[in-house]
Amino acid sequence: MTKTQSQQSMLLRFFPFLAWLKGYQISTFRSDALAGVTVAVVLIPQAMAYAMLAGLPPVYGLYAAAVTPLIGALWGSLRQLATGPIAIMSLLVLTTLTPMAEPGSKEFVELAFLLAFMVGVLYIGIGVFRLGLVMSFISHSAVKGFTAGAALIIIATQLPHFLGLSVSRHEYILPRLVEIAKGLPELHISTTAVGLLAMGLIFGVQKLRKTLPAGLIALVAATIAIVVFELHLKGVAIIGKVPSGLPHPVVPSFNFETISSLLGPAVVIAMVSFAETYSVGKAISSQTKQKVDVDQEFIGQGLANLIGSFFQSYPVSGSFSRTAINFTTGAKTGISSVVSSLSVILALLFLTPLFTYIPKAALAALVISAVLLLFHPKEVFVLWKKNRHDGIVAVTVFVLALLTKPDYALLIGVMMSLMFFLWKTMHPRIVRITKDPELNMFVNADTFNKPSCPQILQLRSDNAIYFANAEYTMEHLLERLDEQTTPVRFLLLNFEAVGFIDLTGTDELRVLIDELKLQAVRLALLSVHLPVKQVFESSGLLEQLNTEYMFERRETAIANLFQDIDHEYCKKECPYELFHECSTVK
Repeated sequence: MTKTQSQQSMLLRFFPFLAWLKGYQISTFRSDALAGVTVAVVLIPQAMAYAMLAGLPPVYGLYAAAVTPLIGALWGSLRQLATGPIAIMSLLVLTTLTPMAEPGSKEFVELAFLLAFMVGVLYIGIGVFRLGLVMSFISHSAVKGFTAGAALIIIATQLPHFLGLSVSRHEYILPRLVEIAKGLPELHISTTAVGLLAMGLIFGVQKLRKTLPAGLIALVAATIAIVVFELHLKGVAIIGKVPSGLPHPVVPSFNFETISSLLGPAVVIAMVSFAETYSVGKAISSQTKQKVDVDQEFIGQGLANLIGSFFQSYPVSGSFSRTAINFTTGAKTGISSVVSSLSVILALLFLTPLFTYIPKAALAALVISAVLLLFHPKEVFVLWKKNRHDGIVAVTVFVLALLTKPDYALLIGVMMSLMFFLWKTMHPRIVRITKDPELNMFVNADTFNKPSCPQILQLRSDNAIYFANAEYTMEHLLERLDEQTTPVRFLLLNFEAVGFIDLTGTDELRVLIDELKLQAVRLALLSVHLPVKQVFESSGLLEQLNTEYMFERRETAIANLFQDIDHEYCKKECPYELFHECSTVK
């Protein structure tokens, strides 16, 4: 690589958007601009609603929407991904910070900025060191259970605004639901009517034409109703005066004790955030054929959160609904998100007086209608039918999310998924292989109920052999050997499914060899992969193995082993003729 190429590569590493900005055309800008404005029409009301869900004044949602879409688009890998406030992240911010400060208070707001900063640092660290594979630890079953539970929790947090009820602060959702149920006789009629009006308009407009900004139409209609009938003077809560102008740069308040207490929740929020971003990205890339660079996307989302935290933003992520709108309205590049950010900035500069009379009930209706799309309890129970372990994880996470905190539930779900995986690998299946003369192929003898050669027992372990399963594997192999009532001369182990073995595995193989010697059975190995052979050699086990009985092909193994078995037994007592070689001694 020349010096110039190296410099260009380094430049693209720090400024990846230069790759797609090169050769950018006016016709592309028209598509991007239309998509960006369309997304902004949805983003502005959603941002205020999600900030309220997070326990923050609505203006902080606008601050987040003004900065983060631009950063996420320019430094991410997916050109149509719409970054900004989302419902689940807002809920996690609320549940994480509520025990530490009163929602809406100055301390609470500052903690939200610090949380965004920490999430950003985590993301950037993962992206820079190319550790994007950590996403593999979050199972789909855990995410499905978490999403369904979080949707119910979000709805429960919005019901007081929707019904005009005053509810005490609760760390867990069930006491909140109980208090809401008790307060139903005292619900505020006018507030509930406004909420129902907004909800009806949202679903009605969506049913009429999905391309219309249903949320914005509902907010405008509800706000007009507030002004015309002066409902704010009759007890209907409105968001009040929204500060105009751009967010002033701030430095998050760094305190070691606070950072320590937020580190665990920050990790969970980062996991949940990127799980949604990644799923959105995969859905869009499958249609656009873009390559999803997970590590670059971590960097993009990390910078969005990190830089956003200095401009009064709370944690954000990729939005499924707004990304879909961005894609379907023709967005080609990240310029569409730049246009969305600029649109929010213009709204902050010139349109904030129009937000004063937006009723909180209408914002609550907007949030509820959005998260209803996430609530699919049927999917959780379908998993139970398809795979019992995945079903257990999904149901457990769903139930625990309602009983405890959603972030705790997700962590438990991740740990359960890993435990089930380990349990499966700790108990690998040992398969007996035999030749089916009718099909002229080797098959699973147990599945097809076929006899195997009385003197050559072929077994296959369907997993790697490592410290957690090595002893079980060898014991199971010996058990299968003990089941045989015929004079077995060879145990032929098929290693085609064993891609890895550790030193514990080689030690247990030594024990197996010793046990086989006591039973006058010789060990032969088939299809040993190179990495496994290297471990055999480095551990000294290769010296104990008879390399003459290590084969690459099954046919070669059978032909060689057949020469060393008791042919008199084959001729006089064996009722089978499984191999071609059998006919030579019958």
